[in-house]
Amino acid sequence: MSESRAWRKVLQGRGRLRYLAGGVVVMALLHLVSCGGGGGGGGDDPDNGSGGEVTASGLLWHDYFGLDAVNGLQVSDLSGAKTVRLSEVETAVPTPDGQHFITYEYDLNDDFSTVSIYTRAGQRVDAATFDGYVRRVRPSPVQLGRMILTWSPSAGGVDSDQVVLIAIDFNGRVTLATYPGVQAAADWLPDGRVLHLGADGRLRIGTPALPDTAVAQLSVSGRTPAGLWVDPAGQRVITRWNVLWEDGGVRSTDLWISAADGSGLEQLTDTGLTSYAVWSPDGAFFAFDMDPANGCTSTGCSGTPIGGCDLYVAPSTSRRVGAGAASFTVTDGDGRREALGCDLRGWTR
Repeated sequence: MSESRAWRKVLQGRGRLRYLAGGVVVMALLHLVSCGGGGGGGGDDPDNGSGGEVTASGLLWHDYFGLDAVNGLQVSDLSGAKTVRLSEVETAVPTPDGQHFITYEYDLNDDFSTVSIYTRAGQRVDAATFDGYVRRVRPSPVQLGRMILTWSPSAGGVDSDQVVLIAIDFNGRVTLATYPGVQAAADWLPDGRVLHLGADGRLRIGTPALPDTAVAQLSVSGRTPAGLWVDPAGQRVITRWNVLWEDGGVRSTDLWISAADGSGLEQLTDTGLTSYAVWSPDGAFFAFDMDPANGCTSTGCSGTPIGGCDLYVAPSTSRRVGAGAASFTVTDGDGRREALGCDLRGWTR
């Protein structure tokens, strides 16, 4: 990557995301790389699931070190086949069809990120570098190379008003859309449009590079929105809602579910420690985490031991799901059956 690093140094200053009063201006974001083409549980009458093993099918993409004591992107088949490691990079996600995966790596010393596209067989087909910190990638279900990035100027001390959501197209090396101001989250719809949720709870739909339309105003009493995941059919959406401490830390966090137009909003999890959801390919199930590190103040995090994250799965028809839900049981590289832990990066056919 020495050639791309040198190119990046030349472009530095023209290619950064620049902050201006009143908004964000994105200037020549992509640099080409010649790489080829406190709470918890309870509530009133929660549906905590049945426990035991889940009967869902598909491939689970994860970076759970505890399964085989290896780092990197791994794939576990719910049919029982042995888990396979595809990449040494932990920060990676599959495309919705499972035919490719995308890695995003941050260089702390030089403060830039590299995003790469690989085939399922591990061949890199494209890559680009970005000044700053790319900490999340959402691949488009329609076109390889289109993705939503969560970007900030650096990995440390990132304020919420510095985080920017950007829709990009690797193929044309262009920025399709930016979501200025404090935007909570965004995800792709099956037709290539983007659904995004603002910090004010406003739900909007639009095609990248074209004006979007407000479709709903979501609200959960005493909570702020912080995440969004669209189901594979584009009919339902899971959103994350936080209760905050006075210092801005997360006191508790859980998931809600609604129709894609925002109607029928209902509480989905009731753990106080759940920060994300992963839909099954058919939309019949959802996986979720329960991580003590999700509830934090400026002085520490709730729960013990910190980092003891657990992964659960439940039917998407469930409501107020807690830690009594089922766990995934998969086969490790040595043929042993074990419960799968965090982090789940994707779920494909």
